Amino acid sequence: MDAVEAFFRAQIADPSVPVLLAEGTEGKALGYALTRVKNRPGRALEHSDVIVSLDQIAVVPDAARSGVGAALLEAVREVGRAAGCRRLVTDVWYFNEGARAFYQAAGFSPMNVLLEQPL
Repeated sequence: MDAVEAFFRAQIADPSVPVLLAEGTEGKALGYALTRVKNRPGRALEHSDVIVSLDQIAVVPDAARSGVGAALLEAVREVGRAAGCRRLVTDVWYFNEGARAFYQAAGFSPMNVLLEQPL
């Protein structure tokens, strides 16, 4: 078993990680989302919060721009609502312009910006 397969097997086995699967005709997988409900305790500079985190989302290339990603995103929202979450958060690589456009069209707005500098 390679590292990627081991990662997904561990995610699927973890009851705290809802794995959402979008199926097409004949049971063919069109995409997936890994999500997690997080209870964040309050700290000196942060309020306590219950959020749903979209850890990963992917759609097969043949199903891109067909509504599969939007349907998965709505299913993630439903997971969050059912758990009493007030917000849905995710992150995206800055270079991934397609993903950034997808999230912006879905109503997401930037929350913070992580910066780096090679040394």
